[in-house]
Amino acid sequence: MAVNQPRADLRRYPRVRVAWKVIIDMPGSRPRMRKTVDISPFGVKVRLQERLPDGAPARLRFSAPDRRPLQMNAIVWRCDADGPVFVFVGVSEEELARMKSLVDSYREIA
Repeated sequence: MAVNQPRADLRRYPRVRVAWKVIIDMPGSRPRMRKTVDISPFGVKVRLQERLPDGAPARLRFSAPDRRPLQMNAIVWRCDADGPVFVFVGVSEEELARMKSLVDSYREIA
């Protein structure tokens, strides 16, 4: 692997740029309704101005395009200039398969 290989090439699964509504529930704070920047079966970036602490737990509730409720447990992985990146934790095989299917449906459109 080349040292200067772009970060995106090192991901387990490609991200897709989507603007889904998401509610971020974090302990000790009010729920925040925002939009996603991009998503993969393993995590999501959310458009949010405030910086969240790395490692903080969250419950993310998405308005997915298939109109079925989608809730994922996550932790804050890092914060970029355009918002925090969450990594999903405790994902079941069924949830992972659904996320892959949703992400793949956007990859086919692009």
